[in-house]
Amino acid sequence: MAISDERLKELAGEMAEAMGMKPRKASAPTIVRRGQVVPFQRSGMDGATRDIVYARIRDLARMYWLAWLIRQETAHVRGVIECLTDDELLDLKDKMERARECRVEGIGFDEAGLVREQRL
Repeated sequence: MAISDERLKELAGEMAEAMGMKPRKASAPTIVRRGQVVPFQRSGMDGATRDIVYARIRDLARMYWLAWLIRQETAHVRGVIECLTDDELLDLKDKMERARECRVEGIGFDEAGLVREQRL
């Protein structure tokens, strides 16, 4: 005999009430970054647009050997580009495009200001 989700919620509410606890709403998913709480759900860029940007970044990384730039720019989110804010994601895409130009034109990444010191 299975209990429905609604019935389980009712029972949990009754138990909390019996224990003198107030029911609370579930909070939105968050990411904690260096002591700063960042909401995981972003307003702004929609999911489809973000997927296009992710794909472009990954394509550039494969075609032009730029995975190092992704690692450098995503170290603060443990290398997960999906955890970047909209602004950080677009900034990474711009840097990837600039790095592609550097490869094509023979400009050093250091000269272009793309390489920075990595602090752990």
